[in-house]
Amino acid sequence: MSTFTFAGDEAGDTSFTFKKGASRYFVLAVIATPTPDDLRHRLAAARKQAYLPEGFDFHFNALASANLRNLLFSTLSSADFEAWVIIVDKATLVDVFQVMSGLEFYLYFVAELISQIPIEKRKGNLLILDEFGSPEKTRLELHRVMKTRHIQHGFRRISIRRSQSETLIQAADLVAGATLRRYAHQQSDAFDQIASKVKTLIEHC
Repeated sequence: MSTFTFAGDEAGDTSFTFKKGASRYFVLAVIATPTPDDLRHRLAAARKQAYLPEGFDFHFNALASANLRNLLFSTLSSADFEAWVIIVDKATLVDVFQVMSGLEFYLYFVAELISQIPIEKRKGNLLILDEFGSPEKTRLELHRVMKTRHIQHGFRRISIRRSQSETLIQAADLVAGATLRRYAHQQSDAFDQIASKVKTLIEHC
């Protein structure tokens, strides 16, 4: 059985205060790669090519330069990974979601997305998630949510890390951000470059 390293990140926010600038869409992306060090190396090489500091943290919403965006997504298009993505139109959700805390909302859809990844691919592997509040609380609450929803995660370990310390999270951020841009702004140039990597795209709209 192949060994994969999984990493996940989100784009958009969990708020429903649309009049105060909350995003209409919330996106979660989880990537899986059998060659995590190769993916890390490719993004490190892209940093060097773009004359960025070694520890520069790639976030899609901070990519003001079209040239840098094209460089990153060209890099991702040639890398060995798969992705699972869920896009949530918060304006269409029933009221119960609006009374959830930000963490509860986030973890509900993390569990939803994990359930769409084949269990045989998850089993015995590592999942790395970006920090969303306290790492320990996030980990415990995710286990509780998945148990309540009868979802077996199957991972050997779930690790919560800062995106700045883990390039794989940054890769997941780029996938999530490209998806958000496609739906929120009808601009799909970045998404189109990695569309073949997306195994499942769930539209919760």
